[in-house]
Amino acid sequence: MKEKSYVYKFNLVAANIFSIVILVLLGIITFIIKRNIFFGELKFMLTSMLLYFALHEVLHGIGYILGGAKPKSVYFGIALEKGILYCLCREEVKKKCILTSLQMPFTVIGVITYIIAIIINNDLLLLLSIANLVGASMDLVMFFYIARIKKVRYSETDANDEFVLISKEDLTKRKSLFFKIKEVKDYNKKDFEFKKMRRITISKFSLVGLIVVILLDLMLVFL
Repeated sequence: MKEKSYVYKFNLVAANIFSIVILVLLGIITFIIKRNIFFGELKFMLTSMLLYFALHEVLHGIGYILGGAKPKSVYFGIALEKGILYCLCREEVKKKCILTSLQMPFTVIGVITYIIAIIINNDLLLLLSIANLVGASMDLVMFFYIARIKKVRYSETDANDEFVLISKEDLTKRKSLFFKIKEVKDYNKKDFEFKKMRRITISKFSLVGLIVVILLDLMLVFL
């Protein structure tokens, strides 16, 4: 069977619902472990969370590089109108590379920092770790979906809410609630010659949103 490229598009509604479920479960678990979280003492929480999510994407980029991708192929962006910060790798990568990238934020600033926050009794780090674990929920879904495919390569499209899997296996038989196959065609390397883009892309909506978040944090500090 010839290699085919499968273009997947995320179901953001299902992804957001799943994230809320994860948030509730983590909230219950955290309350059982630690009952006294002092929300009132958490200054600059909104800004800290944005910075933490930015670190999440940086770790994806580091994961790509550790997995074998070229540093010049890694790009970042913010599209708050879609509710996402993102990291794109503008080259085809092997299965090991994408799996390394997908698990990096979940492990480093999710599980590890959650445990550290409990041990050192740091409420801000604990809440940021929970937020990251929720944000990493789709990373885990993708990780387990791709891990089950024996031979596969990963690529991107020019859209920040899509990804591509390249395989000889018929992936139409593998279903997911969180993303669906948008297009299937015979693999052609020329289809993945990406257009040039800025190393960091921030939409106009996101720029305004970042300013609003910083102002809100400043107001909360002085209230």
